[in-house]
Amino acid sequence: MFLASLFLLIPAVALIVVGVLVLVFSRAVVDVTFGVLILCSCAVLLGGAVWLVVSLKRTSDLSQLQLDFLSKVSHEFKTPLTSIRMFVDTLAERRLTSEAQTARCLTLLRQETERLSALIDRLLDFGRMQAGKMVYHREPESVAAVVEAALRAFEPLREQEQVAVEIDVQPDLPPVLADREAVSGALLNLLHNACKYSGEVKRIRVECRRENGRVALSVLDNGPGVPRRERRRIFEVFYRMDDRLSRRVGGSGLGLAIVRHVAQAHGGRVRVTSRAGGGAAFSILLPVLSG
Repeated sequence: MFLASLFLLIPAVALIVVGVLVLVFSRAVVDVTFGVLILCSCAVLLGGAVWLVVSLKRTSDLSQLQLDFLSKVSHEFKTPLTSIRMFVDTLAERRLTSEAQTARCLTLLRQETERLSALIDRLLDFGRMQAGKMVYHREPESVAAVVEAALRAFEPLREQEQVAVEIDVQPDLPPVLADREAVSGALLNLLHNACKYSGEVKRIRVECRRENGRVALSVLDNGPGVPRRERRRIFEVFYRMDDRLSRRVGGSGLGLAIVRHVAQAHGGRVRVTSRAGGGAAFSILLPVLSG
């Protein structure tokens, strides 16, 4: 709003100056000054027009992203709610004929409620982050404990999707000053992302290494990888790669944005690279605990 006012104010001031010069100075001085001010005014107006077009384009893109986000979140809510309703109706109408079928139905019901709860928690975390009210309780934590917590939470999906997970944690890694729940949750987001974008035979590798005073917690998948042009934007809020695979894979588009926020709140950063043999490697780099 301030810039828009400025682009209008500068030409107006220039015209006032021209009026004063016409009344006070000679014809030659007025002509030269008038020409300079006209050129400057045109340049400012042109710059304002370009800025306005860019701002409107960004606003339009953001509105479209928000609409897409609402559509995706609605779909993400609807899927587990439909399953929960179906399982509840099945149990209420006593259609199951054996204890094994009942146990299986209850297991699936629990999985869907956990999925719904995780989605709600993600939305709440995102809201707190956007409002600047997210509080992290950082304490000295071992990297192995953080990784173990994330893998434990990932276990139900790993079994359901039959994902092969390989763990490679460098021994004697220094501790990090971290909120274990937040960092393990960010690592879990990377595991979910890797599971969604892996190949038909899903293989995920978790690596933890020390890199120049930081610890890199990396999740490697065997999916299609991330194009270089997308790597700058992939951690932005609501952003998803514009290709057929992204449209086919579900998700709210918040997971990677939350990962970046958690990493930055801990004094670290995120990184994504493509693997030589195919797939992508997402990393959370956290500073080690000094002293």
